[in-house]
Amino acid sequence: MSHTQAALPPPAAAAEPVDGLAALPDSCRAVAVCGAAIPRLQPGNTSLRTVEMDGVRVLAGVVTTAAPRLDPADPAHAHSVLVRVTAFSCNYRDKALILKTAVAGREDGFYVVGSEFVGEVVRAGPAVTRVAVGDRVIGDNDWPEARPEGQPTGIPTNHASRELLLLGEAQVARVPRDMPDQVAAAFSIGAQTTYAVARRLQVEPGSRVLVTSAKSNTSLFAIQVLARRGCEVHATSTTRAFEGRLLEMGLRRLYVVDPALPQFLDHPELGPFAREIGGFDAVFDPYFDLHLPRVAGVLRFGGRYATCGLYDQYLPFTGGELPTAAPDYNGALQVALVRNLQLIGSCLGRSDDLHAALADYAREPYPVAVDSVYRGDQVGDFFDRTYNARGRFGKVVYRYA
Repeated sequence: MSHTQAALPPPAAAAEPVDGLAALPDSCRAVAVCGAAIPRLQPGNTSLRTVEMDGVRVLAGVVTTAAPRLDPADPAHAHSVLVRVTAFSCNYRDKALILKTAVAGREDGFYVVGSEFVGEVVRAGPAVTRVAVGDRVIGDNDWPEARPEGQPTGIPTNHASRELLLLGEAQVARVPRDMPDQVAAAFSIGAQTTYAVARRLQVEPGSRVLVTSAKSNTSLFAIQVLARRGCEVHATSTTRAFEGRLLEMGLRRLYVVDPALPQFLDHPELGPFAREIGGFDAVFDPYFDLHLPRVAGVLRFGGRYATCGLYDQYLPFTGGELPTAAPDYNGALQVALVRNLQLIGSCLGRSDDLHAALADYAREPYPVAVDSVYRGDQVGDFFDRTYNARGRFGKVVYRYA
């Protein structure tokens, strides 16, 4: 597979110092999904573990990979920064990439994982002005606005666990001094997405908002952000296990919904409440293929529905099925048409959404849900907790230090 790298030898000696800065090695660590031949090619690698994910056996561990270089004399690097990653996390979107590699990757190769990170800038190109060497930064997932100097938009990397990352200065954002690494490594995508959704939903104090899949990472951000803006936040989930913690985040009420329920209006508590208030002002939904056909009926006339993703991102690799009935999009669109609903797609967010989230955290830090932190050879436990643990609440983070 083109997305899988060949295995590399152990770390090489450090390169020469640059401009008085400490030398950097020619290779670095990364957390990766590995082909079946990697244990034989790296016999001293004690971190390799096999984890089963949705019936697929995934071999993962810490591997050695080539370190990127920032050349100050190269015009292509004028606006680039080299970041030493200290912690990273994976998201739902990573699962498809992980399973694709496990199912169809090269036996002698590996795929470096991770879509969120925090790290320190250790090199900066001569034209860099937004950040400086020594700054702690996270990824800026600006989408779809064009970035300056032609730097790509969207998530800066699919390989955030690589210990050294070469990125454009517009692809990173400084974090508040008091934000811990484990929080910063779990912040950027959830916060940027949620602030963008809140902006597009045009919520205001007193707005009644329903959040689906309350325990998903993005919904955990949404509940807190919406509550801090004075919204009356309600949510759905398939379990009541974390109701107390959700209420502490500002949730007004949690509704436990059976995945087989055809319409939320048929729920014995949610349906009557929606009718009593004339429908919710807005709905935030991280998985449109699970909820859109069922949730449209609980919105008020002219209400707004926003979604930032879909559940069926990895099922082609596992042969699995949606936990709900086949989506009736025709029925949902008919409801939207008759009731003048606004259906909003919201992918990631703009740079100003992320900077607003960071500024709010700097003014008044709020608890970002971090479930657990892993280090060293605990890669198998990191993957297992991230994707298999039903008792997980919040992001799972891996730290290099």
